[in-house]
Amino acid sequence: MNQESIDLTGNQKPPMMSHILKWGLIISLTMIAFSIIIYIAGLSTNKAVGWVNYILMLVGAIFATKTYRDEKCGGYISFGRAFSFGYLTLIFVGIVTAIYTYIFFKFIAPELIDEILKQVEDQMLSSGRTDEEVEMAMGYTKKFMNPEWMGVWVIGGTLFLGAILSLISAAIVKRENKELQPPV
Repeated sequence: MNQESIDLTGNQKPPMMSHILKWGLIISLTMIAFSIIIYIAGLSTNKAVGWVNYILMLVGAIFATKTYRDEKCGGYISFGRAFSFGYLTLIFVGIVTAIYTYIFFKFIAPELIDEILKQVEDQMLSSGRTDEEVEMAMGYTKKFMNPEWMGVWVIGGTLFLGAILSLISAAIVKRENKELQPPV
């Protein structure tokens, strides 16, 4: 039985899951490789470098969706289908990178948590907060700065950021098949 179908705009709807897993793994491995390079270079706590991961996710979502559109959908994909593909791909990326984050902070670089906490504390002190305010805030921060919670935050962040990046990606990649659409 053929699993492909046609959506209301005349675009093909081939199955996505194998492509989501393939591209999610490619994007995840790229982000993990970048993370390891950054760690080796000693730039893990540099916030500006952290933005590169968002760029990797966006470029990955665009490229993955465009490849899916061109190779599996006959060159056409609706905005909704492009968004769904991109979002599901980035959710998979979030799951893989959450597992990596847990392993990284639990076994590879547990000392990095202390560096991050020190950086947060320094920022609070330089912003004019009192020692008591900083102490109370750091107490809460320390509760959530462990490998388990960091993995959870990665997934939560990916659910939110993945939606935004997938909307951008879908807007760039969508291409309706105008020949199969009813006249206006």
